[in-house]
Amino acid sequence: MRSVTLWGAILILVFSSTPMRADEAPHARAYLDQLKARLDLIQADMPTITKAAEAAAKAIVNGHDFGVTGDRGLANELSNRAGAMMGYNGLVSYPVRQGDVLLHVIGLERPGGWGMDGVIITQTEGLRQIKFQGPVLIGLGSSSQLRAINQLEKAQMHCDVWLDNHAEPHSEDELAPMQTVLNAAVAWTFQCEVFAALTRLEKVPTVRQGFEIDTRHRRWKYYGSQRFHHDRWLDPISPGKLGGDYLQNLHKVLDDIGSASWKQLTRTANRVEQTMDTGLTVWLRPGGRYLPHHVGGWLANDPDLFKLLTHDGSDPALPAPGKYDYVIAVGRHETAGSHEWGEPELLRQAGRGVTWIVNGYNTQPHDLHRNETLIDLWGPVGDCVVKVENYDTRLGPVSGITSEAVLWMIAAEIQGRQAERAEN
Repeated sequence: MRSVTLWGAILILVFSSTPMRADEAPHARAYLDQLKARLDLIQADMPTITKAAEAAAKAIVNGHDFGVTGDRGLANELSNRAGAMMGYNGLVSYPVRQGDVLLHVIGLERPGGWGMDGVIITQTEGLRQIKFQGPVLIGLGSSSQLRAINQLEKAQMHCDVWLDNHAEPHSEDELAPMQTVLNAAVAWTFQCEVFAALTRLEKVPTVRQGFEIDTRHRRWKYYGSQRFHHDRWLDPISPGKLGGDYLQNLHKVLDDIGSASWKQLTRTANRVEQTMDTGLTVWLRPGGRYLPHHVGGWLANDPDLFKLLTHDGSDPALPAPGKYDYVIAVGRHETAGSHEWGEPELLRQAGRGVTWIVNGYNTQPHDLHRNETLIDLWGPVGDCVVKVENYDTRLGPVSGITSEAVLWMIAAEIQGRQAERAEN
């Protein structure tokens, strides 16, 4: 026993004296760590999220609609995709009908020259008019941000339930935006809890399955017009169960990115930095349903480092990458270099190469060219991470969150390096 204890002590001494290798992307790591810490805070708010979900479920059962306003990207993210409820298509009628459920985002920057405080004050004042129309109004934003300008109590007063995304107030210290990433995390947690709340009201909402699984779209064609199942019944699901599962599994996917994909993320940051240092262009091809609504200077603290590439390459007269440029292509599960990106040779005109940011299960090593990198988002086939017992599809997609988060990690790393060089 003594020899084992002595040997253990020697091992501890050896490993404790071995210097740890510094993280090669420390600013990206700091962004990731802060994101995961704030997900833990969202987890602690589960009773409030469940309260909002129960209010929404009662209205939906009574025939009212569910809508998202304040961020067109979030409205798009929660509709017509794997893991989304079939009864929501992302559209909100104006004026909002009395009794409808409205998830309303405040606190996102928009062009027009207003400062961030002015945007929030105007949006908070607008909550009064929205509530006057009679919806079940669920607010979503940063409590810290609103509290800093004395707007939180007013927002809470106008909303039936206020959901905190736990983002910090905007400041120069924030190297890249985090609000939209956290908003989507809260929103999908909320939708998982809406599903559970509906089962407690003896309803099973239809949820769309990913077309990577429903390859012939048979399930979608069969259930596509149904808000609720008429052929499936589930036992009531406890409050907090599905939302908690979603946040825990999202956390695990982010852990995978922070380990198994970190070398590729660091390599991408190095390529971006080298390209910018020579005065050349880093192009961004934003894909998916969420990210395209948030890039190009639309958000506070967006460093706006990348030039947007928003066409499919079918028109050769439009701007395209040059032979010394670099491309970041962000998607969901598209195969690297395939025609799912439009004309793939458009992206591969960039002589410094391409980074593909996708769930990597469709991309094989032979799909990548010599100067290309895959940052695997590590989402599962079908994109959803929450298993419901006795239900035939999963809830809670993650690619909208992880793809945007990875892009902002890269941006944060570049911004941090530039700031360090400026100080020196």
